Amino acid sequence: MPLSPAGKPGLAPGFVLAAASLLCACTPAPPTSATTAAAPQAASGPLRYAELLQSYDEALAAEGPPKAPASADERVRLLLERARLSGDYADYARAGAVIEQADAKATIRCLPLARWHYTLHRLAAAGRVLEGCAAAVDADELAGLRADIAFYSGRYREAEATYREQLNRLDQPQGYIRMALLRARSGAPAEAMALFEAAEQRYHGDSAVMRAWLKLQRGLVALDQGRYEQARALYLAAAEALPGWWLVDEHLAEVQALMGETEAARGAYENIVRRTGAPEFMDALAALEAHSGHGDRAAKLLAQARTLYEQRLAAFPEASAGHALDHYLNSPGEAAVALRLAQANDHNRPYGEAGIALAEALMLNGKATEAVRRLQAEAAAGWDTPELHWVLAQALAQAGQAQQATAERARALAGNPRASSMYGAAPLQLSARSGP
Repeated sequence: MPLSPAGKPGLAPGFVLAAASLLCACTPAPPTSATTAAAPQAASGPLRYAELLQSYDEALAAEGPPKAPASADERVRLLLERARLSGDYADYARAGAVIEQADAKATIRCLPLARWHYTLHRLAAAGRVLEGCAAAVDADELAGLRADIAFYSGRYREAEATYREQLNRLDQPQGYIRMALLRARSGAPAEAMALFEAAEQRYHGDSAVMRAWLKLQRGLVALDQGRYEQARALYLAAAEALPGWWLVDEHLAEVQALMGETEAARGAYENIVRRTGAPEFMDALAALEAHSGHGDRAAKLLAQARTLYEQRLAAFPEASAGHALDHYLNSPGEAAVALRLAQANDHNRPYGEAGIALAEALMLNGKATEAVRRLQAEAAAGWDTPELHWVLAQALAQAGQAQQATAERARALAGNPRASSMYGAAPLQLSARSGP
């Protein structure tokens, strides 16, 4: 049985990418609250990741007031926040156990239950739970989560209407975050960057996670435009806000690899794999090992990653499909498995990133015309990223539509001059959907 980051038996560690509520591949969710009351305050310098994680463990282990979670709702919230911070799938299982026990006693409220399903990419189940929410539930919170579900279901204009209304009426950081995540995928990266900056200006809490996450998101917007140096600078700022957070360190390693700093990136990923045991990072390290001529090491890492993906898929199929998909897309002879996972992933969350991955799997199986249709539908719905245009260009070329392929390739390069090296079939292929 694999070990959790804490070294205790449990499900294989990883990171479930969720929406803004944060995902990832996929983008990891922002903190849903400034839950740092139990966090130790560093005597000097910023709070470190290990200290913050310990504070969650202490809050969850406490048996009496004032630290003990007051209800099943509170335990679920703490476990989901810890999972987003740690990337440990065992936390999702623990939250599920709390929900199962509380549900049997009818003591769990609908919003925590809906958030749990939503975080695990079970959008249909989350929507059904929300339909049964009583009138006493906070109306803005309920509407926001429904809009998040709409976004990850491909209904971008419906989500934007709610996001914009709440942003203008409430003027809170969460509203700016939601709009930023949407605009970053709607062809407006400069607007997204400004919205993230506005969220930072309006955030007055003491959550190191929130401060680091906001800088990380700005770095991701820069990366999507091929601005490696700007992305790295923002990642370094995120690392200063919460030193030791593996999520930030992974993105620093990714940009190092993209900038050709292969040995530095390889060392960074080795460290991250030791700390997290996550298969996504084993895949990234394997790509670097293969690029450096270490085929045996790469093969061993890929085999380890495959075992962990299979365990995740058995335990959390909806949440794991998108992450395992990247592994199978890049595995020779696994085209059929990749397509099956891509179809399941797109069924669960039929939005832009899932559609792009499905198109890649369709092309791998010789179904370029279907890939073109799926991507054109996404573009018509409002998804507008350099990656979509680049993959659409590949699908059009494979379908024999050379003129249209040239036009889409030009659109991709206009948004990201480095689209070819980031999304093309380069020798060093790191997933552009690696999560945040």
